Amino acid sequence: MRPPAPGPDRLSWVLLGTLALIWGSSFILMKRGLWHEGVPMLSPGQVASARLAIAWAVLVPAVLRHWSLMRPHWRPLLLAGLLGNGIPALLFATAQTRIDSALSGMLNSLTPLFTLLIGLLLFQVRARPAQLGGVLLGLVGALGLVVFDPGAGPTGWSLYALLPVMGTICYGASGNVVKHHLHSLPSTAAAALALTFVGPIGLGGCVVYDLPGTLQQVPGAWKALGHVALLAMLSSAFSLVLWNALLKRTSAVRASAVTYLMPVVAIGWGLLDGERLGGMQVLMIAVVLGGVYLVSASDRT
Repeated sequence: MRPPAPGPDRLSWVLLGTLALIWGSSFILMKRGLWHEGVPMLSPGQVASARLAIAWAVLVPAVLRHWSLMRPHWRPLLLAGLLGNGIPALLFATAQTRIDSALSGMLNSLTPLFTLLIGLLLFQVRARPAQLGGVLLGLVGALGLVVFDPGAGPTGWSLYALLPVMGTICYGASGNVVKHHLHSLPSTAAAALALTFVGPIGLGGCVVYDLPGTLQQVPGAWKALGHVALLAMLSSAFSLVLWNALLKRTSAVRASAVTYLMPVVAIGWGLLDGERLGGMQVLMIAVVLGGVYLVSASDRT
């Protein structure tokens, strides 16, 4: 007998790997938008606003093409836009004014855990004991990453290191919304229409945070904006389409397993950029990934 064709599974792995590479690189791009050789460039509000506005602009043709789908699906699209793009963009940009990009990437690996928790609480997703054990293990590891951050002081780490955790909660909620309420929409339509709710806010934020003034007055600000533009096009526009395509092929928890590989990419970029990685952090990231593995390995939905 001939073995079954691996088509869908193989494509899912390609999507997973591509997303890990893009999203794992997003943290260093954010850093490049915020800083250049230790000198502040753009503010967190400017980075987040420009990111949302540019990502939306890239997908405007898709918005026009699929506009008829907006009215019947506007509520979940609004949630997907705010929770999957708008709020996390500001949280992660603000966090990286005080913590390393590598640590942001590590904490982002909590996304599958919160995807499961929110699925359990709000979407009637069933869980096995191994999944619940994975949630607890991952939370212990995330707390350890915060405590043992070698680049943070004894009093300054707590709030800023918790911002990426809040971002992963938003991602977990968004993944469930897309999986359960936007599954029937084309991947490009879901991505473009969701960004329509936050893209105009990003444009307004560019004015409120005086991005034009910064570009005129701060040397190197245009180069920083270039990194943000790359971040927007790859990590917010193109990858969002891939993410929605992956969600159509598998469960929300399994799709969020992309964050298994993201810390590896983020840590690699961080080390190349001169960031430090402590031995206890290596141990804690192993704990986090162990918890995430338990969550996903026992998922059979």
